[in-house]
Amino acid sequence: MNLSQLINEHGRQQSPYMEGLVNHLPMGQLALYQLTKDLERVASYTEFYNERFNVDPVSKSYTPATSIDECLGKKEKYEACLELMKDEVQTRGPDSMIEKILNDYPLGMSSGLFHVTIRLAYAKEGVSIEGALSEEIPRALAYYVTAYRKATPFFRKIPRDQIRDNLEALMKTSAVEKILCENDSLGKTMKKLYQSPEYLNKGFLIQGTADDKVLGLLDICLPAFNHTKSIVALHCITGLHAMLVLKDYFKDFSNALDIYTTAAITHLLTIDGIAFPKPVHEPVLRSWPELIEEGASSKDVHTIKFTYTCHELFDRYRVEGLKTSLIQKINK
Repeated sequence: MNLSQLINEHGRQQSPYMEGLVNHLPMGQLALYQLTKDLERVASYTEFYNERFNVDPVSKSYTPATSIDECLGKKEKYEACLELMKDEVQTRGPDSMIEKILNDYPLGMSSGLFHVTIRLAYAKEGVSIEGALSEEIPRALAYYVTAYRKATPFFRKIPRDQIRDNLEALMKTSAVEKILCENDSLGKTMKKLYQSPEYLNKGFLIQGTADDKVLGLLDICLPAFNHTKSIVALHCITGLHAMLVLKDYFKDFSNALDIYTTAAITHLLTIDGIAFPKPVHEPVLRSWPELIEEGASSKDVHTIKFTYTCHELFDRYRVEGLKTSLIQKINK
């Protein structure tokens, strides 16, 4: 058995949804393979995951859809949207369809706690490993569309060294404090924040190059994760890795990162007890082979994915805080 058989066998039968949440299996399979290159470990983990979790099956009975917009934000339309996506990918080609969806619907990149972007990025990486994994692309695109929830972008830009001061000011804004004190669900809280003119005016983007924006986001997200151990903060980091994988598909990647910044800050503010300590820059002596083995040995799919993300981001940016945050996750 090869990787594409492992992923496709279950992808054909399983929905991206799981009891109203997210089916992480195809992402966990890809991340574990990228970390270990060991198909037996991927097969063993696949068996464990399916024994532990009840993933929604793909329905054989559904009403066909006539357009992508008809499926937008409607998870019950996954099967109908998948049928459309298969036809579109066959006609246009996978790269063209990834580009179309990301640029037609960029405000949905953080839907499903960033999983729509993560799964699409992993699908894209899978094709570079085995061509047969191109089958994952329509599934990932149908998930992106049916899980769609729109962000409302900030517009004010600040230098990277002013991030913490602006975050503190944003959190002390009366309208923001009022919304956060209501203790609604993540989705309801975010919707209220996006509907608040005061929040949108006080929110901020990061000036500079794409790398400046990525590093600024890591300045925010890594300390936030270390402080809270929140799965929300973790996905702000794994989603950032996914954005870099998909970079070449965006017509304006700098603008895409601005949308991502808005979504990441908005997600982070929903975390109870959130704080943003100054990043720690002390070197971590643990080696990557050691950390990869520890992370890949976990039964927690988020630990596996986070190990993959932190290694890939470290390889590009050499931010020691990635090791620190990964150790925190492994130890948890």
